[in-house]
Amino acid sequence: GVILQYRNYDTLNSGSGGSQVAGSGAPGGGRAVFLIETSDLVTLDTLTLRNTMLRSSTAFSQAETVYFNNDTGRLIGKNATFLSEQDTLQLKGYAWFYNSLIAGNVDFIWGNNRVALFESCEIRSVGDTTSTTSGGYVVQARTVSAADKGFVFLSSRLTHGPGPGPAAGDVPTGANAATYLARSPGGTASFDNVAFINCQMDNHIIPIGWAYNTNGQPPSNPASPTAASGWREYGTTDLAGTPLDLATRIGGDILSDSDFASGFSSRAQIFAAFGSGTGWNPQP
Repeated sequence: GVILQYRNYDTLNSGSGGSQVAGSGAPGGGRAVFLIETSDLVTLDTLTLRNTMLRSSTAFSQAETVYFNNDTGRLIGKNATFLSEQDTLQLKGYAWFYNSLIAGNVDFIWGNNRVALFESCEIRSVGDTTSTTSGGYVVQARTVSAADKGFVFLSSRLTHGPGPGPAAGDVPTGANAATYLARSPGGTASFDNVAFINCQMDNHIIPIGWAYNTNGQPPSNPASPTAASGWREYGTTDLAGTPLDLATRIGGDILSDSDFASGFSSRAQIFAAFGSGTGWNPQP
C-alpha cells in the first residue's frame, strides 16, 4: 500500500498546529505529518502514515503522525498503519480505527476527544530510542467531559516490538515490564476516560496497569473511577486467551458484566452519544 512519511517534531514546528488563511505568511501547521481540520468522515484506508522523528534528549520529540482537530467531526482509519515514537495519534471529536496497527512509545494515543474506538486493532509499544528501561505509556486521555466514553479499545491486542531507533530496542517484558496502559495529564480540566474491553495484552504491560500516582505521574481524574468515567477494564486476557488477574491493577475500575452489556458491547453502543444522541455505527 501507499506509505506517507516525514520527519516532523515540536522543535521544528512547535505546537499541535492549525490551518491559516492562504498567503498569511505565518505558517502554523505544527508537528504532525497529517493535519485534519473542519472535516467529517475523513477515511484513511489501506495506507501507512509514519513520522520518522526519533525520541531525543536534545529536542522536543512530540511528533504526531495524525492530528484530527475537529471536536464534532468523525475520522475513520481502517486496514491502516500509523507509526511514530511519541504522540502518534492526537484525536479530537469522534474516531473509529478498525483492523489497524498503531505503534509508539510515549502517550502515542492521546487528545481532547469525545470518543475514539480502536476495534480489532494492534496497539504496539516499541522501544524508546532514549532509554532501554522505559516501557512508556499507551494512552494519555484529555477527554472533554465526564460523560464522553473517551478512548475505548475493543477486542484489540496490546503487543510490543523493536523501536525505530538505530538500536531497534524493545520495551522491557516479564518481571521487568514497565509499560503503563495510561497516565494522566493531571488536574481537573479534562477526564481520564479510557476503557480496555475484551483485549489481549502481552507481558510488557506492568501488573498494576495504570500509572496512578506512581512513576512520577499524577492521580487521574476522576480519582475514583466508575463504569461511566475514568480508567476501566473488562475481560482482559494474555495473547493466548488466558484471563489475567486484574486484582493487581491500581487506579482503575473493573467493569461488571452488566456494565459491559449496557455500554461497551458494540460500536453502536460506544458511539451512541454522537450527534446529540442520534448515534453512529460505522461499518468495515
